[in-house]
Amino acid sequence: MLKQSISVKDQFGVKHAIQATVDKHFANTQSSSNVKHITIDGEDIRPSFEMFFQSTLSGKIFKII
Repeated sequence: MLKQSISVKDQFGVKHAIQATVDKHFANTQSSSNVKHITIDGEDIRPSFEMFFQSTLSGKIFKII
């Protein structure tokens, strides 16, 4: 697994620059399906089926942009 800096938006449209853990194919494809989880404020958040990431700590929903 690799770390990659990516941008996400929350449900309010606010952009966040965060760290994501991605598999080795992400570098070639840049596909969000290769993202294993994102880390926001120390919380690792795994994607849902729709590739949204919902925080259990803040309740915010994030989408990769």
